[in-house]
Order: sequence, then C-alpha cells, then structure tokens
Amino acid sequence: MVKKAKLAFSGIPTFCRSPHILSLDELNADIAILGVPFDEGVGFRPGTRFGPRSIREYSMRFPYFDPSADEKGYWDMEKRQRLLTRASMMDCGDVDIVPLDLPYVHRQIVESMKKILEKGAFPVVLGGDHSISYPVVRSFEETGPLSVIQLDAHLDRRDSILGSKFGHGSPIRRIKELGFIETIISVGLRGLRAPEKDFLEAEKQGEMLILSSTIHQAGVEKILEKIPPMKKCFVTIDIDVFDPSLAPGTGTPEADGLNYSQVKSILCGIAEKSTVVGFDMVEVNPYLDPSGRTSLFAAQLIVEFMGAIFG
Repeated sequence: MVKKAKLAFSGIPTFCRSPHILSLDELNADIAILGVPFDEGVGFRPGTRFGPRSIREYSMRFPYFDPSADEKGYWDMEKRQRLLTRASMMDCGDVDIVPLDLPYVHRQIVESMKKILEKGAFPVVLGGDHSISYPVVRSFEETGPLSVIQLDAHLDRRDSILGSKFGHGSPIRRIKELGFIETIISVGLRGLRAPEKDFLEAEKQGEMLILSSTIHQAGVEKILEKIPPMKKCFVTIDIDVFDPSLAPGTGTPEADGLNYSQVKSILCGIAEKSTVVGFDMVEVNPYLDPSGRTSLFAAQLIVEFMGAIFG
C-alpha cells in the first residue's frame, strides 16, 4: 500500500481523523465525539450550527486518532511525555436537527448521549450554542449525582425571556433545576450584561462564581486551590471564556477574557483533582472568524483537555 501524506486539508473531516461510525450501535471506543449543530437558542449573532463542522476541519491538523498513524497520541513538550497513547476514539457524527422542533432536538441529544454512556464511552460534545448543554447534562441523570463546571464569560442563569426557557442564556439555570446536580462552579465571568438578581441569587445558593479579573490578579494556581475536588463532574466550555482578540468567532464576545494558557491550565487542574465524566465545547461561530483561529483553538483545547483526563 502506498503511504499517504494525509495533510490537514485532505480527506473527510472527522475529529483528529478518528474513525467515523454511522450508528451508535457501532461505538466501541474510549472517547465518543458527538456534534450538535444547533443555534436556535442564540439571542444575538447566529452561526454556531456550523461549529461542529469547523472544529472537525481544523482538528485534522492533529491526526492522533487516525487508525494508520505511525505513533499514537502526541508529544507534550512541557510534560516531556506522550499523551493519549492508549485511548481510542470514534466520531459519531451529528445528532439530527429539525428546525423549530425543540422537543425533537432535545430528545435526539438525550437519546444519543445515553447510548454513548451505555457503551461506556467518554462523551465529547461539539456545539452548537450553549443551550445544548442542558439536554447533554440531563442525560447523566441515571448515573447519579453530578457536579458541573462551566468556563464562560456569562452566568447563563436567565430564567426565561418572554416565557422561552431554553435559550443559550439559560442552560445553567435549567441544569440547576435537575434533581441530581450537586455543585455548580462558573469560571471566567465578566462583562456588563450580568443580571444583578441572577448573580446575587447564585451566590446565595452557594454557587462558586470566579471572575475573569480575579484570575488575572490572583493567578491560576490560587483559583485552582479554591475549586474543590469532585467525584463526578461535567465541564462545559463556552469559547467566549477566551478574550475576543484570541477567539473572535463567537456570537457574544466580552472584553478582558482569558488567554489560552490560563484556560488550558484551569482545565488541566480540574482534570487532576476531579473525575471528569464528559465535556462540551460550545458557541464556536466560524462565520465570525474568517481566520479560523477560533475553531483551531477549540480543537487544540479539546485535545489537550483529553490529554489531561486520559494521560
């Protein structure tokens, strides 16, 4: 067989060139990639429905899960070791989306997630806007108590907007209402649009709210000391936790965000002290970033977070 170069711009895009499966019945891997190309929860600039496709395309630069790869995993220069050498991955494609049929979309997400969990795989979900995190987290109900950490510029605790309860400004509020949720921690908060009532209510209810400015001033190590270890936690990563000068491809950017090193170190610290059972990457909007660096950073961060989780 002729050996192929397999450059990033060639081939059918799957996450990190992992094998693509047409049915979740075929899933047999440690890690399952699931796309949710949905952005009907957006209140400002749409386009995150194209996030999963764009993240996959840029992840082709990291072909670590190509079955024909010469070496498994990747070399981490900082840790001076190879990571992800033993984990296997399959790309499960996208959940089916029917515009304007929210119950159908949520049902598709929950059913797909439950199938992944039943198969014993670790779910990595590519959004899509942040509203998808509610049905994603809801799918863990049968597995017992769960804590949630969100990296986000926003609280995402709005109860409703004229009766609409499932927009991308409400997922943490809806998740909080689930009966099996224990701790909720929000990291990277900032901006001028946080509702005072929601912020004070979250504090009163014992949620840990960590501002972007606090991270800049105190440093990541001090922040990680505040975050308690958790037996089981789901991590939801809104790409707008980054400063928009680094990741402009998002619908609701806020000034004075975190840099890549800060976000990566926080995620690696969480993986070190807690048992992460899944995570999502949401709000990547490739239409707002012609340079593609937002999607590239999202793909690289996913890989490095998996490296911290699976070692």
